[in-house]
Amino acid sequence: MGTSTALLVEDMTIAASRPPALPIRDRQHLRLVANETAPRLTRALADQALQHWGVPRSVRPDVRLVVMELVTNVLRHVKGGADRIPVFDIALDLLADSTGDAAVRVLVFDESAQMPIRRTPAPGAEDSRGLLVVSGLTRDWGAFPLPVAGKAVWADIAVAAEPPRSGTDVRIVARVLGAVRDL
Repeated sequence: MGTSTALLVEDMTIAASRPPALPIRDRQHLRLVANETAPRLTRALADQALQHWGVPRSVRPDVRLVVMELVTNVLRHVKGGADRIPVFDIALDLLADSTGDAAVRVLVFDESAQMPIRRTPAPGAEDSRGLLVVSGLTRDWGAFPLPVAGKAVWADIAVAAEPPRSGTDVRIVARVLGAVRDL
């Protein structure tokens, strides 16, 4: 007879936080129906914007993965009704901060008032890693309620390559987790 083991899985609702106010050099925006074509269209938007802005190739996979994780969350959690089609907006901003460093901000606006929940995945689980990936690839991220209805989830990705942190490089781990999830 085996013994049962309990797994501690911590779920944490993300506290509302607005992104830092930084000058926007350029913005690319799409309003999309939350359906199976949305991921392809958001990838195309990200690729086009990043190339147009001259974002280094080494940073582009991080931005694409963050975009895909946030869009996937919308597709999983925003539901339409019999009388309306669910839509969401995505904006990519090229930012400049006071030191002249550039960043890409991803903003996803949806109709759900429920704030994101960062989950600690159980061992062997195939999901619940999206916001952990976002956290590992960004310099900052958060969510805030919109004045009328819904919420915005945002993430800032540094454009300048940062030196690897001591120990495990979370960007590599995040890319691997994203690739495994897409299998």
